[in-house]
Amino acid sequence: MNYKPINKTKAVTLFIGLLGLLVAGGAKAQVPIENSVFWEIRGNGLTEPSYLFGTFHLMGSGYIDSLTNVLDKFSNSENVVGELLLDSAMTVRMIASAQLHDTTLDKLLDSTLYHQTSSWLRELSGYDLRVFNSMNPMTIQILIMTMLQQKLLPINQVREMPMDMYFQVRAKKEGKRLLGLESFEVQVHALFNQFTVQRQAEMLADFVQHKSKAESELLSMNKYYRAGDLARLEELLTTQSYSREEAEIMLDNRNKNWMEHLPDLLHDGPTFIAVGALHLAGENGLVTLFRNAGYTMLPVSTK
Repeated sequence: MNYKPINKTKAVTLFIGLLGLLVAGGAKAQVPIENSVFWEIRGNGLTEPSYLFGTFHLMGSGYIDSLTNVLDKFSNSENVVGELLLDSAMTVRMIASAQLHDTTLDKLLDSTLYHQTSSWLRELSGYDLRVFNSMNPMTIQILIMTMLQQKLLPINQVREMPMDMYFQVRAKKEGKRLLGLESFEVQVHALFNQFTVQRQAEMLADFVQHKSKAESELLSMNKYYRAGDLARLEELLTTQSYSREEAEIMLDNRNKNWMEHLPDLLHDGPTFIAVGALHLAGENGLVTLFRNAGYTMLPVSTK
């Protein structure tokens, strides 16, 4: 086994905003839109275009380096917008929010599930699950998924950083105005607090007990994302086990809240928006919401 372990802080940093791509509302029908993860925003009084880019939070900055058109539009933007402003203090708060209260994993999970989870984690990383015994099941699932990505499609972890963080770090270096669309509390509610720990354990069990399915879906996710195939990503992820209500909290409600702020930002100079790719899709996705607000949305090539 040669997979490089990921420390707790990096794993949770990768987790931030991850549900934007990894969660789909399987209980509702989606409205097809053009197939792209990169969009130009025009019209409705804008003097210059802005851009909307759907990220894949498990991919590193090395992939972004190949997207010449994305980087060109980023460079020409004055404002850079992400789901949440990423910094070291926020990461510490996220780790604190991922902690279990009044129980531990070895007490919460039945012995079979605990053993299956521990074995897979050790196989992927060399870590013993006891190291993460105080963390909630949702965090463990994302931790395993992060390490599974590294096993199947390794990146140079010394050089690369998560895609969303890359845009924010570069924006700071280039003196751009950097903004987040939501508060830490809203993000934590979508990630953790809307789920009971029992519900999180159910989702972890479904994930761990179908390892081959998880590997196949993660490979397909990478393939479709690299192809800019938002429709196939959406189709693939409708198989996920989230209820309609859970998906609304993770995606729809957040999209609608973001749209209360985004138009003002667009009219304050060319803006580059980078959020999880599935926030773009469907009847309540950002592409449709922008169109409903009177903007012209044009799919553009990433290269």
